[in-house]
Parts: sequence; C-alpha cells; structure tokens
Amino acid sequence: MVSEYQNIWVFLERRGDEIIEPSLEVLGKARELADKYGDKVSGILMGAANLENLAETAIKHGADKVYVVQDQLLQEYSTIPYSEALSRLITRYKPNIILYPATRNGRDLAGRISAKLNLGLSANTVWLDIVGDGILLAGVPGFGGGIMAVTKCLTKPQMATVRPGAFPKPQPNPSRKGEIERVDVGGLPEPPTKTVERVFYTVEDISKAEAIVIAGIGVRENIEIVKKLSEKLNWAFGATRPLSDEGLVSRDIFVGATGKTVRPKIALIIGASGATHFISGVAGAEKIISINIDPEAPIHSYSDYSIVGDAYKIVPKLLEKLEAEMK
Repeated sequence: MVSEYQNIWVFLERRGDEIIEPSLEVLGKARELADKYGDKVSGILMGAANLENLAETAIKHGADKVYVVQDQLLQEYSTIPYSEALSRLITRYKPNIILYPATRNGRDLAGRISAKLNLGLSANTVWLDIVGDGILLAGVPGFGGGIMAVTKCLTKPQMATVRPGAFPKPQPNPSRKGEIERVDVGGLPEPPTKTVERVFYTVEDISKAEAIVIAGIGVRENIEIVKKLSEKLNWAFGATRPLSDEGLVSRDIFVGATGKTVRPKIALIIGASGATHFISGVAGAEKIISINIDPEAPIHSYSDYSIVGDAYKIVPKLLEKLEAEMK
C-alpha cells in the first residue's frame, strides 16, 4: 500500500540572496537518504524577490524539485507568516519527512510547525537514517553527549532539525536538472511586530575551520594567551561551554553537544578536561592535540598527541617559538 505521505522536504533558509550553508548540508543528507530509500527531495524556498537562482542552486545541490513561495511578508524571516505558509504547503502536498537546519530560525520554525500541526519533532539531530516503510530514525546526543538517543516520530510528516556541521556540504552538480514550482498559498497574516532596525554582526563560522585552537575552563584565568596562539597560527578560535556560560567568550564559538560541531584537520585543545558533551562536538577532527595538567583527564584518551603539563607555562613557550620563527 502506497502512503499518501511521500518525499523528503528540506527547509532552505536563506540570508539575503544566498541559501545558508547549514541548509545545503541538510539538503545533501536528504539526497543521500532519498537515494537509499528510492524517494524524491524537495526544497522549500520562501521570499519576496525572484528566487529562481536560489532554486537552481538547490537543484544543483541535490533537490529534485523546489517549491517557491513569494510574498512581501516573507522577505525576512518572521515566525507567523513563515509558519502559516509552510503549514499550508504541508497540508496540500503531504510530505513524508521535513528536515530543517538547527539554526535559530530553523529551530523556531520547526517548533512552531510542530505545535501548529500537532507533529512530532526530533531536535538537534546529528545522525539520520530511513528504515522500513519510510520511517525516519534520528540520532540525538543524550546525557551530555555520552549516548546517542535514537528517536522516531509517531506522526506524519516526520520532522527533525539537524545540527549545523553534522553532515558535509555536498558538492554542486552543474548538470543536475530539477523542477521549480511556484506556489500561491494565499494571503498570509502579518507579524504582530514591526522591524524598526536590523543590525548584522559577523562571527567566524568555526564549524568550517580546517584548524582550530579550543580553550577549556582550565585556562579561564588567561584566555587571551590561547587567543593569541590561535592568531599566531592563523587558526580559528573556539572554547568549551563553561567559558561561554561564564560570559568569557561568545556563545557563537563554543564547541559541544549543544554548541558547534567542528571537523577540522587538526584541533589543539588547551585546558579542557574532555567531558563527553564537549567531545561530541570535536570527535570529527582528523587529529587532536591536547594540553592538560591533569594526567587523568579524559581528554588524553581522545587525543592523537597529548601533553601533560601546565598550559600557562607551555603556551607562552609555544608563542616564543612561533615569534622567533617569524622573525
């Protein structure tokens, strides 16, 4: 018996005239799942301007079809018009699975759709598979990243948000062909708030770094020397969650189960104990080098190379050596 719920949808979040990278990562994973299960992938693209170029980008990255919804109220993301437009699409076309990037907007939209349509939602997933008759299995880090809890939704469509960096961005295929369908969803409700001013700030996306220095709570008294080391090496700078919780670093750069997932070629971890919730965010590194004064710290067992010693003595010597070589 063929289910009335078919196809995998991906919410394609955009920023201006670009589809953001986490959406393309999810699109690549959706393509992989669809190929395994024998299904189709559709992208959902919303905005006010002409979105044809972005739709073509989505097709080249794995979409078979892109549903385009254009309305002046969709120019910038706003919960009420976006959730109303998407809920109407879901009701009309009945997808089997909907995947969202676990960005601020993606999490907001997925949560609103879940409540609006009374649907299950697997949140912040890092692993996905399809089994049986189109059943989506979603892996979510649990107990601080110590286990992988596998969840499934008991409602259709099945929905999940996907942590940025959990899957690689697919390479575009310029020869891929697909369909673009413009959909009229009718008049949308206006948001109850008005944007007076929109301020943008730029934060380095450490999830894409090829090399990174990560500071742990063990160097909280002098984080600046670790930052200086990252600058001298020209590597990205990240931190563990405790430093973020104490307000010592931005939340945008903490690595771990509830923060960023990084997959660098090399990670230098300084002063972090190696708690499982942190390790889940850096486990994809090709090489891990750690510095920790505690010989029993778990971080040593995860490292390819580890140094047992005082970071406040070791890092300055590394800086001296780098500065000497640069002269």
